[in-house]
Amino acid sequence: MIAFSSRFNVLRPSRLFLGLAAGLVLAGCASEPETRPCPQAVVLSDASRQVKFSGQGRDLTDVLFEASIETGRLICEYDENVLDVDLQVQVIAARGPANSDRLANVSYFVAVARSDQSVLARQSFDIAIPFPGNRTRVSGLEEIGQVITLQGDEDGGDYRIYVGLDLTREELEYNRANY
Repeated sequence: MIAFSSRFNVLRPSRLFLGLAAGLVLAGCASEPETRPCPQAVVLSDASRQVKFSGQGRDLTDVLFEASIETGRLICEYDENVLDVDLQVQVIAARGPANSDRLANVSYFVAVARSDQSVLARQSFDIAIPFPGNRTRVSGLEEIGQVITLQGDEDGGDYRIYVGLDLTREELEYNRANY
């Protein structure tokens, strides 16, 4: 059984630095380092970028936003046969000329798979990233929690966590043709 949870924050660069610094301080307070491995987190290259257009046009002036996704810190805690994984996912959005709403509505997925790539669970997450003031580029940081029930002598090394943007068929073809 695998369960997901999430928290999202839009961060300014200074807050991002403070959040990462606080995480490092808290990590230093851990009583004992875990010696068993975490799952590997992988961003799928075909689903790492998204260009969202307004209507049917595909000109630069028709771009609502461009988004990309990256993984960050990955923390694992074992409790007997249960693996609790916290993964940071960063979504970066750039506002396009056709975006009068000053908002990027982005959907991405997180999937947990065995090392043989058989997917055990997949969940999509929707986030709205605002562009405050005159800002044209904003990043959001979300923490995704997964609880994985391990079987037999499995450990985190037997699993992969795949992350990507939810794309339409046309957006996927655009990525393959342009990146």
